[in-house]
Amino acid sequence: MTMTQTRKFPLVSEATLDERLFLTQALAHADTFGTLSREQAETVYQQVAAIAHKLITMKMSDLSDLSGLRTQTETAFTLTSLGLEYGSKGDLDTAVRLLRKNRLVKFFQVGHTLTAKVLERARHLLEDAVLKPPNRDTDSLIGASYTDLETEIVPIYTVEEQQFLKALLTYRTTVRTLQVIIRTPQRPRPFVRLSEVDMIEQQLGCIEHRWRYVEALPVDDLFLLDPPLSLLPDPIEYLTLALMVNLVLYRQVDFQLDEETRQDFHELAYVDGKVRDSLRDQLLEWIATYLEQQQQPEPVKTYAVAFWDDCLRAEADQTLVL
Repeated sequence: MTMTQTRKFPLVSEATLDERLFLTQALAHADTFGTLSREQAETVYQQVAAIAHKLITMKMSDLSDLSGLRTQTETAFTLTSLGLEYGSKGDLDTAVRLLRKNRLVKFFQVGHTLTAKVLERARHLLEDAVLKPPNRDTDSLIGASYTDLETEIVPIYTVEEQQFLKALLTYRTTVRTLQVIIRTPQRPRPFVRLSEVDMIEQQLGCIEHRWRYVEALPVDDLFLLDPPLSLLPDPIEYLTLALMVNLVLYRQVDFQLDEETRQDFHELAYVDGKVRDSLRDQLLEWIATYLEQQQQPEPVKTYAVAFWDDCLRAEADQTLVL
């Protein structure tokens, strides 16, 4: 669905409404049943255009940046649609009645409020969900070279999850379904429905729980490991695998891992590319018991068990290349 021409707001008059948006569906519903006059529909388009134009003037200094224009326009549609869906409780007839009686900026404001927590959590994780060497706070790292920072800070999130978190700051997402750890990001697209926002909040919870899980581990010598965890694409998964390998082979808590011990682990733990059930159960019971002793809350324990299970399954694929 393409917005009608609006002389007052030419920057957004040619924008296309995503067919999956609740706002788009409400307008289509009104058109089908004739419950919104042409003048009322035009007013709706004008108001969305006005919101987009306001965002553009507030957020952008370079109006030749077509990607930025598109992002701000999509944000106007997204937040307005989410606010309308929330106000109507997802009922299309109610949504059309609300469109007739209310200015769209009201729904935009509701949508903005609904997503504010998502952006706050994403920003917090991007900035703070990292492990730093003992006695090295953020202030002490100011002025350090890029190499120093690269070898000292270990992110809790993966590269794919970093992309996910950054996308959220522009009201976009790179995931379609909940993942224990994001392995398969997709091209960023705007939020579509409130149910998707709920799923995104659960995905943020996965990263938060992993953060708590890692902080509960006895990792005093984390920054003495070779190779440095910060240079690995998935440091926390590697750390977890190393712990599992040492528990299975040596019955001790250790985080050093080399290819020889990793190969020994594979020969013992996997049969035909699948982890042995008895060994899997022992490892999952160990981490659940350990976190219980560390007085971690139930959501963290539940997530950690799922994360260990996911790591074991992912490692099975490595049997083909080791």
